[in-house]
Amino acid sequence: MGFFNSKLRYALCAAVDLAMQSPMEACQSREIATRQQIPGPYLDQILAALKGAGIVRSVRGAGGGYNLARTPDRITVGDVVRALMRGDRLFSSHTEDEQADLNAPGVGWIVRDFEEQIETLLTQRLNATTLADLVARKNELDDSLSLMPGI
Repeated sequence: MGFFNSKLRYALCAAVDLAMQSPMEACQSREIATRQQIPGPYLDQILAALKGAGIVRSVRGAGGGYNLARTPDRITVGDVVRALMRGDRLFSSHTEDEQADLNAPGVGWIVRDFEEQIETLLTQRLNATTLADLVARKNELDDSLSLMPGI
């Protein structure tokens, strides 16, 4: 199973979609599903997980729907990932309480040390990238495409 599976991709697309909307207006899940081509029932599960993690909030009533619970510059990709994974570990199957036996460093110790390095690097990158950063990249892409003749 890949790290960026469909659930994570959909969650990031939905979160970026909400980040691009006016924070004053709630957006219905079916609108997000249509714009981002996400199956509706699957999106509802994802939005429930994001709501549980405090990333989105639901608004009831006639103009109801979802919006971000914080500004896009205060929500990291790491926040979204952790909301879906329900834990802090991305790849590692062991817990932080488990310690490697440093008195018997062998191949297992080397592999686990490498795993920890990758975990740390990926976590740093995910925590350093915000939804606002992804929105900015989307806007840059849109701007570059609009300058191309014939497109």
